[in-house]
Amino acid sequence: MAAPSAERAERYPSSVALHRRPVRSTIEAAAISELARRALRSKGVVVRHHNLIALDIDDLSVKITDLAPGVLLGVVGEISNSKGIVIDIMNSPGGVLANEEPGDNRVVWIPGDCTSIWNRFADTVLRLAAAGYPGCVGCAGPAAEVPWNEEASRQRLR
Repeated sequence: MAAPSAERAERYPSSVALHRRPVRSTIEAAAISELARRALRSKGVVVRHHNLIALDIDDLSVKITDLAPGVLLGVVGEISNSKGIVIDIMNSPGGVLANEEPGDNRVVWIPGDCTSIWNRFADTVLRLAAAGYPGCVGCAGPAAEVPWNEEASRQRLR
């Protein structure tokens, strides 16, 4: 067996350093996906934030309708004093994008930069809507087939 080339060693100097961020990203992505699925299964979403213009909620609502005309989802915004973004869903616990953990263990909590997370959430909602969620089979990935465990998610995100 040939020895690893110097080029390969330079490209991958430490597998430990490369491993830390993707694990958190995967956990965040799972929480974002769960919140997006909850939103698309609902009949309405209220987004609360102190700067609604930055979130471009009206554009998100129009894009969802364009991608999935069968999804009857109203997305509205309300001004809030909260430090993060609160996403209330009509028929399901919603989510909170903020560094401070919410008291309700039924809502999906995603800590971090709320604007960046919002953009990833909106993108996930649009990708799922384009795939036909919630009417499609398997388009939301295997995680969509099992019940969400918010307590386990929070333990991994802390």
